[in-house]
Amino acid sequence: MQVSVEAPSKLERRMTVIVPVQTIEEAYDKRIIKLSKTAKVNGFRKGKIPLDFIKQRYGDSARQEALSEVIQSSLYAAMDQEKLSPVGVPTVEPKNVVAGQPLEYVAVFEVLPEVESVRFDLTTLEKHVSTITDTDIDNVLKHLRQQQGTWIKVDRAAQESDQVIIDFKGSIDGKVFSGGDAHDYPIVIGSKAMIPGFEEGLIGLASGQEKVIHVTFPEAYFAKEFAGKAAEFAVKVIKVSEPKLPEINDTFIKKMGVKSGNIDDFRAEVRKNLEREMNRMIKAKLKKTIFDALLEQNTLEIPKALIEREAKRIHDELHPHHAGQEHHHSDAEMATFNDAAKRNVALGLLIAKMIKEHNILPDSQRVQAQIEQLSSVYENPAEVAKWYASNKKAKAEVEMQVLEEQLVEKLLMNVQVSEKMMGYNELINTLNNQQQ
Repeated sequence: MQVSVEAPSKLERRMTVIVPVQTIEEAYDKRIIKLSKTAKVNGFRKGKIPLDFIKQRYGDSARQEALSEVIQSSLYAAMDQEKLSPVGVPTVEPKNVVAGQPLEYVAVFEVLPEVESVRFDLTTLEKHVSTITDTDIDNVLKHLRQQQGTWIKVDRAAQESDQVIIDFKGSIDGKVFSGGDAHDYPIVIGSKAMIPGFEEGLIGLASGQEKVIHVTFPEAYFAKEFAGKAAEFAVKVIKVSEPKLPEINDTFIKKMGVKSGNIDDFRAEVRKNLEREMNRMIKAKLKKTIFDALLEQNTLEIPKALIEREAKRIHDELHPHHAGQEHHHSDAEMATFNDAAKRNVALGLLIAKMIKEHNILPDSQRVQAQIEQLSSVYENPAEVAKWYASNKKAKAEVEMQVLEEQLVEKLLMNVQVSEKMMGYNELINTLNNQQQ
């Protein structure tokens, strides 16, 4: 077998393979012999059909099957010989498939980019931090009470924190716009679920009253055709209700998952949850900062096949009910995920290279701790942890998360980190905005 490789670009490879006639004829003869033993032909006993008859009747199809088999086996043997690892399925272009002559074909495929070394140059970093106060805990308790509250109809004008059921119809320049009307629509005044000025315009209205509320869509409104435009909404109030909030007693506390029903235990559990979420987000922000620096300082050309594969994975993760349905993987739809896919693939290659360069191995104790934390939110944590231990793919994903954390810690050793203290809510809002 003769093999030659061309590199039209950094990632594309054109591999020409020439297979000797003897190899093809041997594969063809094997197909004929197999058919002679298994074919059913009237007038002949099974396994007693002459080879010449088999060749006459099945020769063409047998040769095509033999060629496909030889191409497949020789293709991967050639790539192994040349130490090439294709990304995606190679495209095979036959050049010579004439009987009695060597088989010649060209395989076109992409390979992974060579990452010789990874640059990381970050000297200083600002880390946002906070402490959980009693006020923060009080705010959580208030929110939990609101979640568990009920609405009681009242015969008075609406005020802050009331729920108002309304009909409304919106218009811009006197024309009703699509999506701007609704019936029996519930709004909690002060929730900031509507555009600025809308909820405030409901204050003072009682059941049966009508009003035209004048507002302006924010400049950063998600629907660009409305951004910055003045609008008016004709509103009719159907019902006004006030919240009835439950008392924080032992029954409420037990319902929230604290078995003792003790208020101090409840507040301690809330504090622990807030600290866990805050620390998770701080770590995520640090990781993002480090990884952003890696991407900015290292430019990689990414194989299209890997971008397409990752775009499909992101799509299917967001829309699991579409997984495996190719008509939901149109070029136009997948294009919306290309930037994120390219980032993920490039980052994966850089991280893998750095982990190898620094000879980082997953800390088994941290892997186990991560599995226990992931399992703790389920009804039967022990069973979930056991599943992680027996599922190679799931455990490998956890190990990769731990490896990334270890890499970030390694890189941060050479970075001067300064801390900026802020309130908990300000911190969470800042981190949420930075993650977008």
